[in-house]
Amino acid sequence: MMNGTPLTGSVADDVMAVANKLISKAPNDAIRNDARVIADRLSGPLRVAIAGRVKAGKSTLLNALVGERLAPTDAGECTKVVSVYRRGAGYAVSAMLTDGSTRPLSFNRGGGSLSVELGGLTEKDIQALDVSWPTSTLETITLIDTPGLASINDENSRRTREFLEHDGDKPSDADAVVYLMRHAHRSDVAFLDAFMDRSVTAASPVNAVAVLSRADEIGAGRLDAMESSARIASRYEVDPQLKGLCAAVVPLAGLLAETGLTIREDEVASLRMLATTDPAVLEQMLLSADQFCDVANSELTVEWRRDLLDRLGMFGVRLALAEIQSGRATTAAALGPILVARSGLNGLRELLVRHFAPRARVLQARTALVGLRSLLRSITEVAPELASELDRELERLEASTVQFAQVRAAHLISSGAVTFSQQDASDLTTLFSGVGPPQSLRLGSSASSAEIAETALREVTRWRTRASDPLAHPTLVEVCEVAVRTCESAYAMASATATANR
Repeated sequence: MMNGTPLTGSVADDVMAVANKLISKAPNDAIRNDARVIADRLSGPLRVAIAGRVKAGKSTLLNALVGERLAPTDAGECTKVVSVYRRGAGYAVSAMLTDGSTRPLSFNRGGGSLSVELGGLTEKDIQALDVSWPTSTLETITLIDTPGLASINDENSRRTREFLEHDGDKPSDADAVVYLMRHAHRSDVAFLDAFMDRSVTAASPVNAVAVLSRADEIGAGRLDAMESSARIASRYEVDPQLKGLCAAVVPLAGLLAETGLTIREDEVASLRMLATTDPAVLEQMLLSADQFCDVANSELTVEWRRDLLDRLGMFGVRLALAEIQSGRATTAAALGPILVARSGLNGLRELLVRHFAPRARVLQARTALVGLRSLLRSITEVAPELASELDRELERLEASTVQFAQVRAAHLISSGAVTFSQQDASDLTTLFSGVGPPQSLRLGSSASSAEIAETALREVTRWRTRASDPLAHPTLVEVCEVAVRTCESAYAMASATATANR
């Protein structure tokens, strides 16, 4: 019990109970509304921000993840403000203003992407744009497009930092981040460090992944560019600066992914025409963008060739022509999936599912917990007893829950901060994955409650023995103790289920 509030076993449900208590006992409407916002976010989809330096390809990646061209990729005013893309019952865009009010905005799909009319507003008036779109890809995740960091206009960078970075007064407005970088610049490392929330016990960077963006441009867009970028990403993954700040690094050709999902038959028809060009001439054309667009080199109009470069990049054009000439893909339906597969988008999606999906509720609970603490500090003077009571509940919750500790333990293993044998590391990673028994105990989905309980009890003994080694490093002991708590929780749940079924 937490001062009369029972622990449910789900940290998100327990944090929600505290939020609801604050809503019911709030000293005024402003605090009640702020607490309701925290509760609504906790009950909604995981909020994932896409961040990075200017021209890193953030909007292009968002479009690829959504599966259609929504986010504008030009340098218009809408790219200077934070934009939140969420699933809605209909199509709507509104501006959340800096004074706390909301204003609906007109919009259209001009030029392929979403074009929003700000109606006299400037980016200084807007805290964020809220885009509601009825697409299934946004059902379990809300995506947030942010202005570029380290831009010439530092005001744009400031908006991103204020929205995403943690500080002593408020949590980040995102539960997780996908950070795009061309290479590991010191400003990239500084942002990832600022995004890590150290105000919660067992803080870890499991809520951040890094993307080596525009990977197809490595090596001047040669056909082996993605293989080269994968090797570079692997080196970054073990870089001491980065491995403590993000869960993984993957390469991505965002433009190729976006175009692969939206490529048209008329574009493939243009590529087929290019593919019939004399091989010697075509080889010369593919050396540079200038030669590709030289009027004399092809019967295909220069306008079409520029459009293909804008949509595919040089790497994408080379890849598409190779696929067409081989006969493997001569239609949009056949070529699109090949472009997506080579872009690295599938690998990124798998990474997001692997790292974020099982832990989504824990990541959301962390954000909500920090938000509630900030809110409680603000009511200390007007409602000191309520603030003290709920703050104690949050402290007890944080100290007693195992889910936050699992997140940290998983990162200690993946980052190499603690060393186990390959088998032990694999078993612990699965145990801390957040999927719960029986999968976390490596049992089949049809395992009975008795089998789960027996296995969990055996694992308790295994990890307790490891933790009791007097020569073991304190960090290794910490991880083993988290494993013990996790297995004890699985045993208790399985035993209760078995008893109920008798």
